[in-house]
Amino acid sequence: LMTENTAQQEQFTGLILLTGTDKPGISASLFETLAPFAVHILDIEQIVINNRLILTVLIGANPAHQNAIEEDLAACASALDVDIATIFAKSAPTDVPKDLVEIHISSIKLHPRTVALVTKAVTETGANIEKFARKSTNPTSICMTVSGCAVEQISAALENLPLEDATTTVNAL
Repeated sequence: LMTENTAQQEQFTGLILLTGTDKPGISASLFETLAPFAVHILDIEQIVINNRLILTVLIGANPAHQNAIEEDLAACASALDVDIATIFAKSAPTDVPKDLVEIHISSIKLHPRTVALVTKAVTETGANIEKFARKSTNPTSICMTVSGCAVEQISAALENLPLEDATTTVNAL
């Protein structure tokens, strides 16, 4: 059941997902393509792994501009030789979670079992994984950003895990 307050909070958004081989100028071209429209950026996230780019952008937009935005993004994708997918919908805005916690996992050879144990422990605390990011190579160090749980709870959950040659540290952001 939608209340009047909920309806006022909803906005028309477009989620743009760009994937392809990373090279200079991709972000600039994407934002130049969006610049002529009456849109505003709500969120951006980008990762590059092994020269493969994944760029997501959430925009607030006028529903009347959806088709034109999609057409211009298709031309942009073709010019850049990347893939661009979009999802437009009405949605309530989401806030950046507060009280985030970072978990660093480090190992010479990081095994999926180690990551599975840590992520399962995080899930069991009721926390949500917001982001993964590699911080170093040799040793491989992965940083997980989680929300919904205190540092002490996460630390306790990870304390006795059989992580073989990996180490973990937990910090508040």
